[in-house]
Amino acid sequence: MNSIWTVRDTNNVEKSVADWGLRDLSRELINQKPDLVTFRADGAASDADPIFAYGSTVRFFRNGTPWFYGRVIEVPGRASVKAEDQLYRVAGPWWYLESLVFQQIWQTTDGVHTTLIPTNKSRLILSQKSDGTKLATGDAILEVLNYAIARSAPITLGMMTPNAIAPYAEALDQSCAEVIRNFLRWTPDAMTAFDYTTSPYPTLSIHRRADAATVTLPAYGAPVSGLDLTPRHDLQAPAVVLKFEATNDIDNDTFTSVVVQSAPESATGDELGALVMSLDLSGARATYQRQNVRTAPIPQSSSSGGVIDWWKGKFPWLADFADGDLTVMAGSHTIAIENPTNYPGITLSNLPNELLEGSVASWMNLFAAPLLVQATLQYTGADTDESVEVWGTSKQRNLYTRIVGTNAQTQEYKRLTSETEAEPVPEGLAQALYDATSALQYDGVLELTEEECSGVAAPGCLLNLTGGRTEWASMSAQIQRVQELVDVGQTRVTVGPAKHLGHADLATMMRANRTRRVSFRLNERTSGTADGNAAKVQGGEQLPRSDSNFRPSASSAPEANKPFELLDASDVTGLKVIVNTNSFLQQSLTPNDTFAITGLGSAIAVQVGTIIWMELDFTSYAVTAAAIASGTSGWSGFPTPFTYTGTAPNQVLASAFLLVGYLATANSPLDGTVITGGPTSAPVSAKIIQCVSQDVLLRNGCFNGLPAVFPFPHHAPFI
Repeated sequence: MNSIWTVRDTNNVEKSVADWGLRDLSRELINQKPDLVTFRADGAASDADPIFAYGSTVRFFRNGTPWFYGRVIEVPGRASVKAEDQLYRVAGPWWYLESLVFQQIWQTTDGVHTTLIPTNKSRLILSQKSDGTKLATGDAILEVLNYAIARSAPITLGMMTPNAIAPYAEALDQSCAEVIRNFLRWTPDAMTAFDYTTSPYPTLSIHRRADAATVTLPAYGAPVSGLDLTPRHDLQAPAVVLKFEATNDIDNDTFTSVVVQSAPESATGDELGALVMSLDLSGARATYQRQNVRTAPIPQSSSSGGVIDWWKGKFPWLADFADGDLTVMAGSHTIAIENPTNYPGITLSNLPNELLEGSVASWMNLFAAPLLVQATLQYTGADTDESVEVWGTSKQRNLYTRIVGTNAQTQEYKRLTSETEAEPVPEGLAQALYDATSALQYDGVLELTEEECSGVAAPGCLLNLTGGRTEWASMSAQIQRVQELVDVGQTRVTVGPAKHLGHADLATMMRANRTRRVSFRLNERTSGTADGNAAKVQGGEQLPRSDSNFRPSASSAPEANKPFELLDASDVTGLKVIVNTNSFLQQSLTPNDTFAITGLGSAIAVQVGTIIWMELDFTSYAVTAAAIASGTSGWSGFPTPFTYTGTAPNQVLASAFLLVGYLATANSPLDGTVITGGPTSAPVSAKIIQCVSQDVLLRNGCFNGLPAVFPFPHHAPFI
C-alpha cells in the first residue's frame, strides 16, 4: 500500500495501520445494508482486551482524507497452533438505522383525562406526516432519518430523489432501516450510498437510477481482471397495472370502488410479465343520525280553520258531539309558551306547528318549546241528557292542553355524526414503478486488480463498459455492492437488481404489496380518537307531549285551573301559602263528577321544610271527605300514608294522603318574599307528586296482597 493509512479510535488517538498492528484491511459497501470494514490485530492474544472496544467508534483515513467511519460490532478472538489474533468488524452508519426502532407521534390520553398527550408509538402509519397529511416517499425517508439523527445516528443528509406517492400502510415495531426499505420498494431502482470523505459524519444519499452518477470502465484489460455479465430480460416488466380498491361504508351502505392506473396508458395487465397489483385503500366511512318528524299546524285563533277538529283530537269525548254543535268562543283560543324564561329568543312566531311524532334536538337547528293552549268551547245544539251532563246549564267548557310547538316540518332530518375520509389514490405510482422495472437490468460481477484499490466504483453509481458489446456502453448497470481487499488491491463490483432487497423477480416484487397492512387509523394519530363501529347518537330534547285536560267552570270566563298549585300568601306576619282554589278531584270518568276539597284558598303558615298534603277519606271505596293540611320535618311529620279498617285479609282502605308540595327554600324579608326553585308562578320548588297512585301500585305488591283501591283517577298534570 503506497497510501498512508491511519486509524483514529474513540479517544481520538490516531496512529498508522502498522503502529496499531493491523492487517488484512477490507471494506464492503452495500446498497441498503450496513457497510462493513474488517481487519486483524496481528499477534494480539485471543483472550486479551481488545484494542478497539465493542461499541466504540473507529475512523479510517487515507492520506488524511476520511475513508470510513463506523462502530465496532464484533471482536472475536482467534487462536491456532501457529498464531493468535483478533478479528474486528466495524459497521457503517446504516447499522444505527438497523438497530433503532422508528416511532411516530400519536395523540393519546392517560386513560383518565381527555387531554391529548403527544406520545411516541411503534405503531406506524407509513407515508403519513405527524399532522395527518400525506408524505411522498422522499420526505417520509427524511422524517425517518431525522428521527435517527436526533437519537445520535452519525449521519449527514445528502441528496434524496425518490418521490413516489405510496399508499398508506400500517406497520408495527419496525427499525428505521426497515421503514426506509418499505418506502424504497415503491421505487425499486433507488440506491443508498454513503460518502465517507465528509466530516464529521458520512453523508447518506438516496437517489434513483436516473439521478445516479456513471462510472465507465473498459470491458477488457486493466484494471478489469474478470467479468461475468448477464442481461436480465426476464426481470423487465412490459407494463405496470395497479388496481386501487376501497370499501366504503356510508351509513351502513357498503360498496367497493376501483381505480385503475396503467403505465404505459395503453397497458391492460394481460401482457406476459406485466406487474399487476391490487392495492387496498381505506375507504370512506360516514355515519348519519336520522330523525323522522311529523308535525301539523296549530290553530292560531278561535276562527282558524279546523280549530274544532284540532280540539277534538285532544279530547276524544268531544267526538260525541257534531262539529256544527260546537263553537270556540271568540278570543278564548290562546297560546302561550310555558316558562318562557327557559326558552330565550323563542317567540310564538317561531312555533307554528305541533310536534306529533319524533323529537327535536339541538343539532337540527330548529325551534321547539312547550306550549299551553286554552279555549272555551260552547255547545249550541239541542239539549239532551248527555249534553246537559257534560256541558251543564252554561253549555260551556274551559279546555286546555299542553303540547310541543316547533317550526319543524314533516320530514326526515339527518346530520353527519362521524366521518373518515377515503384514502386518496396515490398519483403517478404506476408510472414510477414502470420507470424502475421496464429498464433492462444487467446482472453480474466485475473484478478489478490494481496496485491500490482506487475506489472508482461505489454503490449508488451506474456502470458502463467500453470495448465489449455495443449495448454495454450504455447499459447503466446499477452497482449494488463493492468489496475491496485493501492489502492486495482487489475490488469486486456487483451490479444488477438488488437481490437482498427482494426484487430479483416479479413474484417477490408483488410480495411487498401482499404484506402491506391497510390502515384505518389515519385520523387517530392527530385526533386521539379511534374509529369504531358505534354511531354517535344524540337524543331529542323536545318530544311530543299532550296531557290534555278539561276543567269545569262556574262562569263563562273562568280563571284557568291549576290543580294543587301553591301560591305565595306571605304577609308581615310570616311566610304563608295557599292552595289554588280551582284545584279539584275528579271521582269518575264522567266529565263533571267532581268532589269538593276543604282548605282550598286558606292561608297556611309555613317555614322551610313544611309539607302540604291532602287527606282523602273513604267509605265503601267512595271518597267521603278531602281536606288540605300541612306538617313539618319531612315524612316523619306526615300522617300514615294509608290506613285501613277491618282485619286482614278483609281490610278496607279508610284514608290516604296525597303530597301537594314541599317548601324547600325561602328568602326574607317577609314582604315580597320570593320562594325559589319552582315555576315562576309557584313559590315551591317541589313539583306535584302523585303519591297516592304511585303508592297504591307499590302496596298492592308488597303488603300481603291487601287491596288498595283508589276509586277515582287523578287527572291533574304536574305544575
